[in-house]
Amino acid sequence: MKKIAVYPGTFDPITLGHLDIIQASATIFDEVVIGLLINPQKKPMFSEEERLVMIEKSAEELGLTNVRIKSFKGLTVDLVREEKAIAIIRGLRLTTEYEIELNISFNNRILDKGVYTILVAPLQEHIHISSSAVRELLSFGKTDLDDYLSSAVLGHISQRG
Repeated sequence: MKKIAVYPGTFDPITLGHLDIIQASATIFDEVVIGLLINPQKKPMFSEEERLVMIEKSAEELGLTNVRIKSFKGLTVDLVREEKAIAIIRGLRLTTEYEIELNISFNNRILDKGVYTILVAPLQEHIHISSSAVRELLSFGKTDLDDYLSSAVLGHISQRG
């Protein structure tokens, strides 16, 4: 049986930290579905289409062949069921995130007892990176973000203008 995991997020934009987690997950699972969460209550900096392109190009850049990207609305656990996945991947950067992620994992387990949450930390050099920090830097005109974003994402941003 194929072991599938779902890695959900808004990925606005996808960062090197996200990519670390995706790479690690792709070595553990047969397939990783990157679930691009479309949350109508959030106003992302990048459109759904742009985020899909940046994720796809970043995964290609890393040579990840067992990764698939899919937009979704609603509960992650519903996407997990739809994809017949066995796990939800969540990134964990700081100890302050642990309690939040643990609570989310408890709720997901109540919603579906067959779904496990796997917490994955990025490499230490990427632990400080968050999409919100990147958006803030971009809003101040900072574009030399090689320590935060893949060359695929940087290329997309520079083309965007």
